[in-house]
Amino acid sequence: MLYHKIIFTEISTNCPGVGNVSNVESDNQKANSNPKLISSQYHYFKLMKKYELYLPILLLALTYSMLFIFYKPLTQIDTASFIEISKMRAPSLEALFVIITKGGTFIFILLIVLILWLKGERRPAIYLAVGLIVDTILVYTLKISIDRPRPYEVLSISTLEFGDNFGSLPSGHTSRAFLSATILSNFYRKYLVIFFLIAISVGFSRIYIGTHYPLDVIIGAINGVLLGIIVANLLDRFELSYLRL
Repeated sequence: MLYHKIIFTEISTNCPGVGNVSNVESDNQKANSNPKLISSQYHYFKLMKKYELYLPILLLALTYSMLFIFYKPLTQIDTASFIEISKMRAPSLEALFVIITKGGTFIFILLIVLILWLKGERRPAIYLAVGLIVDTILVYTLKISIDRPRPYEVLSISTLEFGDNFGSLPSGHTSRAFLSATILSNFYRKYLVIFFLIAISVGFSRIYIGTHYPLDVIIGAINGVLLGIIVANLLDRFELSYLRL
């Protein structure tokens, strides 16, 4: 019965027409007197949860499949785009973008996790920490596998900051920024626009300072968003299974 109430609460929160959060208790009492209703709602909820998990996994696999298939023609366009963006550099903005790019570092995201934990926001802290670990493993596996040189290693363009010794694709800073924006938006929806504006700024800063190509940033952003959705869904499933016990 506890599990049914939890499921119904989730349905009431996420499904229009089923009920509002403010009157979940009264809706639960009505549902308990109608087993067919709660059964249909439960199956609908399970179906939605499956799509929420499998669709981003499919999109992530499709993204990297398309990347490997069209890698050469994409990099030619990508290099030309990077050169054009590098011409936009203004000395007065260089220091600003060097600061902005720090918002995608592993240490910065880890600091957010620590602050959330100390403030008692344990659930978002755990979700973000797990996401950070998974993202780091996947990103660096892809960096090593693709092994794309960074712009300043092959082009006669100066950089404002040197990257690590791993490949350029995908952008780890961008992936972490969009992963964080996706996960935190699930808990603090009123700040969704702010979170993603920060993530976009971090992504653009990676191109501006000369550390990444535009394609690195685009793939990093897609990777971060989809991975954030996958991690959040998996942890939601684990949480429901645990509470069921």
